Amino acid sequence: MFSGLLSHPDRYIEEHLSNVLEIGLKFFQDIYQDKVLKDVFSIILFSHDLGKTTDYFQRYIQGEKVDKKLKNHSLLGAVVSLYLTDRYLKTEQIDDNFLLVISFVVPKRHHSDLQDFMDDLVLDDDDIDLLKQQIETIDKEKFKVFLENLKIENKDIFDFDFDEIDLEKIKNLVSDLKRFVRKEIRKTDKLDYYVKALLFYSLLLDADKSDVGIKTDKDVLFKKFDLKPDLVANYVENLPKQDNILYNLRQQAYTEIKNQEVDLKHKIYTLNLPTGIGKTLLSFKYALKIADKFKQETGKDLRIIYVLPFLSVIEQNHKVIENLLKHSNINVDNSLLLKYHHLTGFNYKDEEEILDYDTSRILTEGFNSKIIITTFMQFFYSIIGNKKGMVRKFHRLTNSVVILDEVQSIPTKYWLLIREVLYFLAERFNLYVIYTTATLPDIFINGKNLSSGEYFNKLNRYQINIDLSQKTVSEFCSNLQLQHDKSYLFILNTVSSAKEVYNFLKQKYPDQVIYLSTHIIPKERLKRIQALKDKLKPIAVSTQLVEAGVDIDFDVVYRDFSPLDSIIQSAGRCNREGLREKGLVYVINLIDDKNRKYSSYVYDTVLLEATKDVLTKDLYDEIEIQELVKRYYRLLNERKYQDRDILKSATGLVFSGENSIEDFLLIEEGKYKQDVFIQLDDRAVEVWNEFKKVLTIENLFERKKAFNSIKKDFYEYVVSVPIKNNEPNKDGNFYVVHKSELEGFYDEETGYKVKGDIFLEY
Repeated sequence: MFSGLLSHPDRYIEEHLSNVLEIGLKFFQDIYQDKVLKDVFSIILFSHDLGKTTDYFQRYIQGEKVDKKLKNHSLLGAVVSLYLTDRYLKTEQIDDNFLLVISFVVPKRHHSDLQDFMDDLVLDDDDIDLLKQQIETIDKEKFKVFLENLKIENKDIFDFDFDEIDLEKIKNLVSDLKRFVRKEIRKTDKLDYYVKALLFYSLLLDADKSDVGIKTDKDVLFKKFDLKPDLVANYVENLPKQDNILYNLRQQAYTEIKNQEVDLKHKIYTLNLPTGIGKTLLSFKYALKIADKFKQETGKDLRIIYVLPFLSVIEQNHKVIENLLKHSNINVDNSLLLKYHHLTGFNYKDEEEILDYDTSRILTEGFNSKIIITTFMQFFYSIIGNKKGMVRKFHRLTNSVVILDEVQSIPTKYWLLIREVLYFLAERFNLYVIYTTATLPDIFINGKNLSSGEYFNKLNRYQINIDLSQKTVSEFCSNLQLQHDKSYLFILNTVSSAKEVYNFLKQKYPDQVIYLSTHIIPKERLKRIQALKDKLKPIAVSTQLVEAGVDIDFDVVYRDFSPLDSIIQSAGRCNREGLREKGLVYVINLIDDKNRKYSSYVYDTVLLEATKDVLTKDLYDEIEIQELVKRYYRLLNERKYQDRDILKSATGLVFSGENSIEDFLLIEEGKYKQDVFIQLDDRAVEVWNEFKKVLTIENLFERKKAFNSIKKDFYEYVVSVPIKNNEPNKDGNFYVVHKSELEGFYDEETGYKVKGDIFLEY
């Protein structure tokens, strides 16, 4: 007989909490082996929804309108959790104030983002009055039946009666814990508290969401795969053979990686290779080797997470991995291979079945796969952040091999924080990291380099010409003399300067120029990137979006002045395959009509000055680049260009407010930008009409579900742009340019018609 107390409209609370405990403890056992931590986490899992046993919540869940404060259940759950944890620790004669802290804060925040722990450790008189009011309405007989029905082990640590709880004592204990945070945690420089807090929070969120959202067998959460490193060999051996130096170096690098023994004591690796050597397959090969060796020695599986900075590169790398798996006749479903970024739809395929929307969303957002290919945003906001939707994945990063591609794309000021967090996870939680790039920052101390440095000495595909004399765009363009038998790539720092160069070139070379920027809708942008790969036109003008990871190849590259790593990444688009004698890269220094450098609008002055200081010559061959990179990062390190304040926020558990974890921003998003839907074609009109229908759905959850079904198609027509001086109409709280309005707002060649002086790419 059930208690009659509901946790959700379709289930009783004993069912929900029994399932949450089972799922949560299964997650937990792969991370911790400590009995005390397990018991405290069990208390948190048990307690988090106990506030739902009040009559106020029961009336609310059955459809009545109830005062928001009275039906709130998180605070009461947090108080019970703290009470039971305090009782347990005293019984075990353990003095651990931090376990008391997280036993209160984690359940309190399970429906919201993490806040500054100092702000959360408060229980005032109004809270006490509310808690008393709530407790008085709990049906004791039903609560007793609920406890008896729980399918859990070690029931004695959960057995209690609300009458036992002295709320004044709890209030004083919370005050003591706040003092502990202020005097102890705020002064520490270690990440123990931060990581443990995120792990407990993440584990609770995921167990809770998984029980409610997954409509199929919960075993889908725990599927295992045994992938052997030979998968890569089978694929590589069937790639077309070529007779050139780059192909030979790829083969040499592959042999070097294949023959390297794995020592599981090494947790941090670097794969520092020139562009075009094939870092995707090489890093994946070594990740499989680590996972295979780990499985042999421990019996445990490691997840592989491939992290990339740009969406266009994600599509490219996902295709490579998918083709590799299919080549070995492996059925590729989403429990094996998952691509996830903010535009991903929720159609999770398990074996041959596409799972329902709710299940698909839970599994996709929770990184439930053997191999995940994802963005910097998804990965780094999961390990450094306070948003529940992101942090829910945090525990999935333990027992993993993480490939961090193009790591130099991370803002320099965050290197210290990221390095420290990843090192901590590597030392304690079986995280292995492979950093891959052609311009590896010299900050990853004790990282084992998987490749010898000789590859940089064997490639001399291009020459970089430095001319830092200032020129306007018109002065630069007037001196351009392009040869008809060569291909050219121009990479500019702002949309406005890119448009100016494009307009000049298309007049002089009609039908030969492709233009790229984020002001062009994504659907069209991807077509143009493919056209560049297919070499359909000899001239391309772009903002920075093509400088890293996109496999395109030109004879000549012009790059407006930028930090050194961006210059070198841009140079990687020049004579990439090494099929020509030598490509030419020109670094120029463009200014606007106010004599301000375009580079100054986009990049940090410290990075630009360091670049200028290391570029002491007018000419550099590719063979000299490695030494140049070392000097550049050494200079940045000497100038201490790293943010220690945000590391202090993490160690001090300052998750919100001024000078907090919220200051961690991978992209400084301008407040002047707005998303605008562009009805560029008939399909766009159809998608917009579907969106309008979605807006008429009254139920919030059904509306979200309906939108997510069209989200991928919808955002193919959305640009994020400054609209201040050319604002389109709003329709349903979203800016839209209707097909009939295109002339005033959108140019098919250059994208959104922004009006003003300088338009930044991001």
